[in-house]
Amino acid sequence: MPGLFRSFLKDVRGVSALMFGLAAPALVLAVGGGIDLSQAAARRQLIATEVELGCREASMDIDVLSRKTGADPKKDYTSVANAKIKDRVTGISQSGVTGITVSTTLANNVITAVAAATSANAFAGVLGYSTIALRIERKCNYVVGTPGTPPSTGTGKVLFVESFESGHNVASNSWTVLKNWNGWTTQSNQGGIEINGIPELAANTIRFGNFFAELDSHCYTSGCSTNSSMWREFSNPQLEPGDYELSYWYISRERNPAYGSEVICAKKTDPQAAWDRIKTADWRERTNRIEVFFQKKSGSSYTTPTKDVDKATDQVDVCVHTDKWTERKISLKVTTKGTYRIFFQAAGREDTYGGLIDYIRFCSGSCP
Repeated sequence: MPGLFRSFLKDVRGVSALMFGLAAPALVLAVGGGIDLSQAAARRQLIATEVELGCREASMDIDVLSRKTGADPKKDYTSVANAKIKDRVTGISQSGVTGITVSTTLANNVITAVAAATSANAFAGVLGYSTIALRIERKCNYVVGTPGTPPSTGTGKVLFVESFESGHNVASNSWTVLKNWNGWTTQSNQGGIEINGIPELAANTIRFGNFFAELDSHCYTSGCSTNSSMWREFSNPQLEPGDYELSYWYISRERNPAYGSEVICAKKTDPQAAWDRIKTADWRERTNRIEVFFQKKSGSSYTTPTKDVDKATDQVDVCVHTDKWTERKISLKVTTKGTYRIFFQAAGREDTYGGLIDYIRFCSGSCP
């Protein structure tokens, strides 16, 4: 009997199957929990986009309503803003999202909108966690104008918008690099436009929708530069003389805690101190640097912008670091009718870790 008992203890046949059987439920729940979190993140981004756009629309409504002849200059526009934002958010038709609520406050010419909802879990319900709570907060400025005067903001016309949401089949929490995509031109000897949907790369927040772009992108051919560029031409129709505005959102992919919340960007019209700061912010060889140009076509071509040159010809904006999504608004002037283009390029260290951009708009007048 002692010998038989010892043989039984040494017999390991079937142990792997037993261990897998014991571990399988935990593995399934772990994978399922990841899927639940991924779905919740995508749903949160959808709601965040609607809150952001509703906030901007509300600020435009307040500007227009406050300038009507006979308008009460002391009127409280909280209900106006709340109705506009609530209309956008509660109009979302998304499976798995329930209990959407919106609250809005106005103070010091700032609208603060908070949306809450629940995201249904497909797997974690087994453990008693049937939903994940979602909360989104967005702020935007508004103006209360003088009754009887024309609106001062939101009067421009959007000529072009790019939010990197359509025209590709990139999945959430994934990425790919595309060439000559969606009307944007890229160079053959560069990586291309990396469409990315991984929130962790953007401080766990995608400002609009579910995707953004990175231009320090992966190469799939030899002799290729990862620092890439993309441009879009306005030729049909050509731009007429007048005032225009370019708006886009930027965040650093690699963030330096030593910089804190400092926005290290500079427009061509900014004082020299802002450009001096661009030069001194050389952490990781300015790996997050993005440069923006506005160019007029001369003959049959444009001048190809050089990289890492401050205040270069036709350069209108440079960003090297922010720790959160920051809107850049650049005023532009067209003096002669012609064909123009907006041009974005990565210009920091080539390491496939660059600045991120989203929600590009080009408008006549000022962008609403």
